[in-house]
Amino acid sequence: MNMRSAICAAALAAATFAFGATYADATEIKFGIGIPEGDFPEYNALVRFKEYVEFKTNGELTVRLFPNNQLGGEREMIEMVQQGSLELSFPADGAMSGFYAPMQVWSIPYLFESAPVAWRVLESEFAENMKDDILRQTGIRALAFSQNGFRSFTNNIRPLINPEDMGGLKIRTMESPVYMELVNSLGATAVPISGAEVVMALRQGVVDGQENPPAVVYGGGHGEVQKYYTLNEHTFGLHVIIANDDWFNSLEPGHQQVIQDAALLMAWTENLQKTEGDWRFSRQLAEELGMEIHVSTPEQKAAFKEITQPAVLEFIRSNVGDELVDDLISTVDAAKASLYGN
Repeated sequence: MNMRSAICAAALAAATFAFGATYADATEIKFGIGIPEGDFPEYNALVRFKEYVEFKTNGELTVRLFPNNQLGGEREMIEMVQQGSLELSFPADGAMSGFYAPMQVWSIPYLFESAPVAWRVLESEFAENMKDDILRQTGIRALAFSQNGFRSFTNNIRPLINPEDMGGLKIRTMESPVYMELVNSLGATAVPISGAEVVMALRQGVVDGQENPPAVVYGGGHGEVQKYYTLNEHTFGLHVIIANDDWFNSLEPGHQQVIQDAALLMAWTENLQKTEGDWRFSRQLAEELGMEIHVSTPEQKAAFKEITQPAVLEFIRSNVGDELVDDLISTVDAAKASLYGN
């Protein structure tokens, strides 16, 4: 080995030792989610968070991932964050609404005409005010909102092009009054069934259809027992990146900034990959499983909206109040105007 090679080798060894020592002295952060490890938007976003935090803090903070409900279900993990036994989690809006009822406002049917409109609203003053209110009411710090996906209908009877096509169908929904009201308003019958039992219920004909984003329909096995998929995108699901507030405040300011930046990077990653997944998984459902896919036009969505939104809005207003609903709708209108003009 020549002198130059020896010097480079010594420098590399010193750097490796120093970096390793930093990691050995690092503060470990636990991050729990329900999604399994794999090439899923949620998990890919989680890995981005981990890599960003560890890189930007020179290993002073490390992130230990707990996917696939290793620490419990979403409700249990929210409780753990609230109590301080878990630093970070990533629940859906449905689970968060059990701790913070105003989250229901995001379930207004046909609230967003496109993902880009939703992204603007997720970073709006309305969203920032809601984060502050979540902290006041629950003690949980909401770092960012992200796109969990647009929900759409599948069934085994017929394509759902117009609202009247829903008439008489039995549609599985989550055990949520909002989703049950939406389905019933279209002349179908909402049948609440737990997520673990959906595929069996579809296979046995207990229900004719269900509603979920394309990634779930493909990955969850729904596409194997359903013939028709209408991408009508009736509701927009959210994820919330949450942190224990005492833990967050215990960090030095520079590390707080890194955590906040990493949460935004995580949200943007999921936003993009969830949107890409709409056509990627729809294509796989058609090519691999033979599903008949219909993408609703703006005019067709407007027909569904005209029927479903008034009924569900009445229910949501009775639960969260007129002011919150009106503020969100005006924020959405402003986002649409900024993107598409008046």
